[in-house]
Amino acid sequence: MPEYRHNLLTNQWVILAAERGDRPHSQGNHSTAPLLQYDEHCPFCLGHEQMTPPEAFALRSADSPSDGPGWSVRVIPNKYAALTSAATLATGSTKPSALPGTGIHEVIVESPRHDDYFAQQTFDQAYHVLRTLRDRYRFHYHHSHVQLICIFKNQGHRSGASLHHPHWQLIGPTLIPPRVTTHMQYCRSFFSQHGQSVFQAVIEQEIEAQERVVDKTDHFVTICPFASMSPFELYVLPLATQSHFGLISDNMLADLTPILQSLLSRADEGLGNPDYNLAIHTAPTTEKEHEQFRWYIQFCPRLATTGGFELATDVYINTVDPQTAAAFYRIGCERNSLSGH
Repeated sequence: MPEYRHNLLTNQWVILAAERGDRPHSQGNHSTAPLLQYDEHCPFCLGHEQMTPPEAFALRSADSPSDGPGWSVRVIPNKYAALTSAATLATGSTKPSALPGTGIHEVIVESPRHDDYFAQQTFDQAYHVLRTLRDRYRFHYHHSHVQLICIFKNQGHRSGASLHHPHWQLIGPTLIPPRVTTHMQYCRSFFSQHGQSVFQAVIEQEIEAQERVVDKTDHFVTICPFASMSPFELYVLPLATQSHFGLISDNMLADLTPILQSLLSRADEGLGNPDYNLAIHTAPTTEKEHEQFRWYIQFCPRLATTGGFELATDVYINTVDPQTAAAFYRIGCERNSLSGH
């Protein structure tokens, strides 16, 4: 029987309707043909550095020059940026309901190889990717005009990705989106009423119930939310009270790396290499460190299509019970544990 469910962490409602999962074509296999290590048309592949804007940062061998081969992780300005620096905007008046589209938009290229997806990378390579994300967060955090640092990964066309080569993106807008403001206000209100953060409350409830916990390590707990927005949605929640992703330590990064690799590998194996979105939610840069909010990671395989009801109501219909999803992911975590990774 369908059920309304409230997501305590985000203060959003969803409809869990597992019976709709039996509809024709409601779920699908999105596996694609294997990619080659090198694509002559891809601007992110090794040897094509001149096809992109000059790099802002790179992990590369000491004897290799900038904007050439020899790198393992490369950060570049997005050539087709959603936001651009103030210096590149033409001067002129703005409309009362419009502001110049200033901000930051970077691409973090994970590997010189076209087919080296995060789940299949060596631990060291994946760790260096996450460390680069953390360090770019720290770098932009001190820019006074940046109000939020949003780090995300789109994989596959259904996720919004335009290139197959594995990469992340970082966007730093000069305004705080209303959704983020509303969530921060909700977290403050919850803390004021209950004397603990909503994140701590959710973590305690899920660990006690155990039904939707996928994995728990020294630094993180991974869950399928009670009110999952979409099939096989995941949260990776830090156990430490940290409002900003930039506060993550090297030890925490080393803990997080196999968690993400295991989850993505299991999704690829069991869900047919689905397109997906992965986002790091974090506090605005204007917010100081406090107990009310914690940064966290959200993973959403794109197995269902958003329809008119979601557009009209912002209430999502999920056709997979999160307990079933958690049991599915636990298989991958158990294999990862047995293999010693």
